[in-house]
Amino acid sequence: MKKRSKKSPAKVQVEQETQRIGKEIWDHLDRRKPTLFERRWWLDHILEWAMQDESIKVQMFRFVDVLPMLKSSGTVTTHLQEYFEEVRTHLPVAARMGLDVAQPDTLLGKALAVNARTNTRKMAERFIAGTKPGEVFRSVQKLRDKGVAFSLDLLGEAVISDVEAEVYQQAYLDLIESLAPKVNAWPEDPVLDRDHTGWIPKCQVSIKLSALVSHFKPIDAERTSKLVKEKLRPIFQLARENDAYVHVDMEHYEYKNLTLQIFQEVCMEKEFRDWPDCGIVIQAYLPDAGDDLKALLKWVKKRKTPVGVRLVKGAYWDYETIQSEYRGWPCPVFTEKWESDANFEEQTQFLMKNHEHLRPAIASHNLRSLANAMAWAEEFKLPKSAWEIQMLYGMAEEQQHLFSELGYRVRVYAPFGELLPGMSYLVRRLLENTSNESFLRSAYDQEASIEELLRSPKEIAKLVEKTGVTA
Repeated sequence: MKKRSKKSPAKVQVEQETQRIGKEIWDHLDRRKPTLFERRWWLDHILEWAMQDESIKVQMFRFVDVLPMLKSSGTVTTHLQEYFEEVRTHLPVAARMGLDVAQPDTLLGKALAVNARTNTRKMAERFIAGTKPGEVFRSVQKLRDKGVAFSLDLLGEAVISDVEAEVYQQAYLDLIESLAPKVNAWPEDPVLDRDHTGWIPKCQVSIKLSALVSHFKPIDAERTSKLVKEKLRPIFQLARENDAYVHVDMEHYEYKNLTLQIFQEVCMEKEFRDWPDCGIVIQAYLPDAGDDLKALLKWVKKRKTPVGVRLVKGAYWDYETIQSEYRGWPCPVFTEKWESDANFEEQTQFLMKNHEHLRPAIASHNLRSLANAMAWAEEFKLPKSAWEIQMLYGMAEEQQHLFSELGYRVRVYAPFGELLPGMSYLVRRLLENTSNESFLRSAYDQEASIEELLRSPKEIAKLVEKTGVTA
């Protein structure tokens, strides 16, 4: 019979602290719902309505995803009717009547189409920081005024031409050149602008390597690496000249190894080897996240200059599972949520232990995950300035402000750009925002159980094993 491994004293202590910290945060969280007179009320009302019925949620997000390609009010109305006909019996009576009478190319049909576009655009504005430089600056200024830092990310899911790749690179060059001097002129905030070693950049951006070239091909790693590095170096150079920080995002699993390779090779070049203002993402829904972090640590010790690591759960779960099933490949991601959560906590511990080499940025909206990170930071006696919490723009604003008030550096990942390429991003954020397991959903629920929210992944695993019900 296999013996169960005993928890170390440190893990027992950390679990106790996780529970204490989590309950303390929960008690201090203002779970006030927005009022009828706030725009957020209307957006939250739509999301809450979608959450109550999985079939409606799926159809609504399918429509949001396709909306940018619909050029006329007639096609918008037609798609609304086609998508929601499948869930017709689940809709409120008023919604059913509206779809029935609002036929394409009629006055009511055009009004329905305009309303659909307007509401979707308003929803997008909640999650996207702006489309023009002036809008973006005003958005990050508002974040700053609320005691929150930022990292800007240009929207765009796929680059398929050299022209698009050039535009993507130039957008970052223009952004750094125009934005960095403005934000660097802000008065210093000791929580946001300093870590335990000294000053850190106010202007921070996140970038996808696959968007720097028209064809990011891991199968042709040598040529792809050469082309990407030619585009990445000018961004790194300009960022260094302007005291800005560049974070390399992680994408699909098949891009992971090449992304890590390119990042490490550029950072080892003489021009950048002593530059600490760069970082990379590690996705905890990948079982090999731990091996990647160990390899990064070994590399950083050789480099002798630290880098940042943004630890996330991962945003491409649906894509990865569908692709692996379609191609007959082993699934590269954990298939149970508790497994990703457990791995996230394990890698959080690793980052906290090695924070002098891999500077931790814990990116999550999950109360359990964040409380656990705080507990591990206490266990390793890290000052609050030695790591940071990261969240998404337009989400969990009450939580952002609370953690900021508690003295933690909170950074918001803020996408910007045109609505059309931003729709796929918006759909992913909406899905995350309406997840049944989401702390965001529970935060407004007066009946939510803090014990359930703080249940450890290992406990959930035991329940799954005992009951056979997946978590």
